Amino acid sequence: MPGIGEKAKAASPGIPVSPRLPRYSTIARVSINGFEGEAVLRNINEGGFRLESKTYAAITPGERYTMWISPEKSTAISRFELEVEGRWIRSTEHNFNAGFLIVKLPTDRSMERYMDHIKKHGKVEA
Repeated sequence: MPGIGEKAKAASPGIPVSPRLPRYSTIARVSINGFEGEAVLRNINEGGFRLESKTYAAITPGERYTMWISPEKSTAISRFELEVEGRWIRSTEHNFNAGFLIVKLPTDRSMERYMDHIKKHGKVEA
């Protein structure tokens, strides 16, 4: 049987279980589909993230959007664009959450540089 760090174990025959990637959180200014403001980006990894805000954003699961992210000035990373797909939304009177799948990364590697910065300075999610 493979040990930790070797091939993933199978939950059932033919279905591999990959180890969960570390997930991080940070604060950024975000613009998407009429929403523009500060948001907490949670569970960030190379595949997607969760946006959390006190302001509602008109997001439809399954739809693709252009999202602009303006990292904190201390990152020295300029505003960049992602193509994302809405996966789910949860909205209450006081809080808005939406899950996004990253469909297309910027060609200038800004998201990768942002992830490197977050990994060094961001908060690791449990």
